[in-house]
Amino acid sequence: MKKSPQGERWRRLDNTAKIFPVIADENLSNVFRISAQLKSEVVPGTLQRALEEVLPQFEGFSVKLRRGFFWYYFEHNSRMPVIERETTYPCKYIDPHSNQLFLFRVTYFGSRINLEVFHAVTDGLGAVNFLKALVYRYLDLVKDSRTGHKAPQKISSDVSMNVEDSYVRNYRKIRKQKYSSAKAYHITGELLSLDEENILHGYIGLKEMKAVSKGYGVSITRFLTAALIWSIYQEYLKKKPSEQSIGISIPINLRNFFGSETMANFFAVTLVEFLSSGENHTFEEILHVVCTQMDEKITKEKMEETISYNVSSEKKWYLRITPLVIKWLALNLIFWRNNGAYTMTLSNIGPIEMDEEYAKEIERFTMLIGVSRRQPMKCGVCSYADEVNVTFSSVFQDTRLADTFFGFLRKEGIPVELESNGVPDHRDDKGQYPQIRYDKERMKKIANIFYGIMIFAGVILGIINLATYSGSIWSVIAIALMAYSVMTVRYSFMRHSNLAGKVVMQTIAAEIVWVSIDHVTGYSGWSVNYGIPSTILFADLAVVFLILVNRMNWQSYFMYQIAVTVFSFIPLILWAAGLITRPLLSIVTVAVTVIILAVTIVLGDRRVKNELIRRFHI
Repeated sequence: MKKSPQGERWRRLDNTAKIFPVIADENLSNVFRISAQLKSEVVPGTLQRALEEVLPQFEGFSVKLRRGFFWYYFEHNSRMPVIERETTYPCKYIDPHSNQLFLFRVTYFGSRINLEVFHAVTDGLGAVNFLKALVYRYLDLVKDSRTGHKAPQKISSDVSMNVEDSYVRNYRKIRKQKYSSAKAYHITGELLSLDEENILHGYIGLKEMKAVSKGYGVSITRFLTAALIWSIYQEYLKKKPSEQSIGISIPINLRNFFGSETMANFFAVTLVEFLSSGENHTFEEILHVVCTQMDEKITKEKMEETISYNVSSEKKWYLRITPLVIKWLALNLIFWRNNGAYTMTLSNIGPIEMDEEYAKEIERFTMLIGVSRRQPMKCGVCSYADEVNVTFSSVFQDTRLADTFFGFLRKEGIPVELESNGVPDHRDDKGQYPQIRYDKERMKKIANIFYGIMIFAGVILGIINLATYSGSIWSVIAIALMAYSVMTVRYSFMRHSNLAGKVVMQTIAAEIVWVSIDHVTGYSGWSVNYGIPSTILFADLAVVFLILVNRMNWQSYFMYQIAVTVFSFIPLILWAAGLITRPLLSIVTVAVTVIILAVTIVLGDRRVKNELIRRFHI
């Protein structure tokens, strides 16, 4: 890393990493997970110690993201992340401000250690190397606690700490290759509620998989790609013609092509397409198309063209001097145009190998990729020992594509053992994931109570308005805004949204609107006397509602509760400034808000403390 004039170490993002901070948000996390399933329960304190000892060795992970005028950049992060028990669905957006500014997180559940990484930091190989080092150290520390002898820290000999931008190093100006922007066939279906995710693992016999693939004369990746296209063709196209191709996006590790050892991103994406022409296509036909395209596209020359196209844009002088805010708009447009060119992603990071002395302690590795409404289904593949793990992650209610895919493998004589995270039902659930199930009936009851409270509040505001009438019917505006807020929450509640954030933002917006309306209509003070306190009370109730519904992940709303508490003191400040003439509702608002926060802290577990440590670095 270079040093800034202030002494902070920093480095540029690699060529591919530059896009991820621009497009990432809570609806598109760009996070992937590599997990190690051990043969014994994880000891949290030992895992935390292992992370603290391993992280300083990996400069590429010890970073925080900074926004520059022209580009984002990495700066050294001297803090230390806190490991946690898994309580949410996999691969959720990593908010740096809730994670000690780190762009990865380590969680555990039962005997499983999870490493989730924001793609700007590294790709699959970099994540695997970090997780291997973490698992090595963890197992050594567990052994130390039994034997009393301290084992030296082990980093695999094949792991490089190099974080160079290998795209730039291997760039040479050649004929440019543009990405396909033709719209591909998109999988649709009934979406899951809230932020639920459907995870289905298929544990497949490696020996049988190799035998079947060899029988077709192809590699495992080519066989799986063809099997995936075949499953989409059967299950969604119903073997009928289509004007849109089935496009599978396949990340390719470039290190083998160019001899790179970087721990930063160094991959390219190739698109394998199949267009149903109306005939009753066979699997062999699809496999032939897949192999032909992969032979043509996955060559060093084609990879050089891809690098040239990507890096050449970065090197153009007029793009280099373009402010980040403009790049943000342009890159988002380009990304979403290209995003429509493929149906889904299949990422195979290949075999994961562990030293023999540790291998007996590990059951398996798994890989899965974050999904969203914009990218609703993805497939991650890895292998360990005598097993291939194929994981489908989706936001759909059904698992019919995965069922068809694994059913095809079984017909080919390949044994498959299934395991799910219990969503949307408990089929194949083996208790290896936290149960974050939403009781729909209970949600409906709580929602009805919430609506009842809103109606009651509207009636009370109407009565107060009538009793203190001075020519302004401000309660009509207040009730209308409350109704709007309720409908917004109701509409967003069944979507993948940061609801608490929306509540807080709408609260602020409503307060501004109320004061503006009050001024336009000849200012009588109702906006500060009643409008602002009542919107804060609404925000209180809305956040409490979210906590009650999502109790397994309630701490994610805790900071919004603190924000609302801070806002509740605004009316008191306005009262002290003489702007509020009827302070009763303001006093009630502060009292209710503080009581709710205190109850949350008292009833909460250690996650409250962890949340405060992460947010405020205390």
